[in-house]
Amino acid sequence: LFRKRHVGQSKSQVAREAALAIAPGAKVKAHHGNVKDPAFDVDFFRSFGIVLNGLDNLEARRHVNRMTLAAGVPLVESGTAGYKGQVTVHRGGETECFECQPKPVPKKFPVCTIRNTPDKPIHCIVWAKDLLFPRLFGEESDAGDQQQQQ
Repeated sequence: LFRKRHVGQSKSQVAREAALAIAPGAKVKAHHGNVKDPAFDVDFFRSFGIVLNGLDNLEARRHVNRMTLAAGVPLVESGTAGYKGQVTVHRGGETECFECQPKPVPKKFPVCTIRNTPDKPIHCIVWAKDLLFPRLFGEESDAGDQQQQQ
């Protein structure tokens, strides 16, 4: 879905364009913003026949789950962890909700989250360790190689 040429573009807009390429007659509207903003309330979710979720933030995914349950709208939840992907369907009163099964706390974070939307202290630590440190001091293997050569 996302290619190098999409870097810097709105994920929702790129997903919309991909969906329309597959189904040109579909009615798809891209929404760009923080899903937890007041504008995206229960009435907003109620305006849809179905919600397709592709968020990379567990807290936001839980929020959408609660909103769709309150709105009575089915949720198709999808996500990835490395090369593993999953899709689940949630419909209040018929299937378990997204939060009914505990989700493991991620030990790794997507680079796009670390670079663009860090919202937890751990994101800042990972950014400094994995992205900033190598830029300032070189890769770890470089330092070890230099010490061995001396």
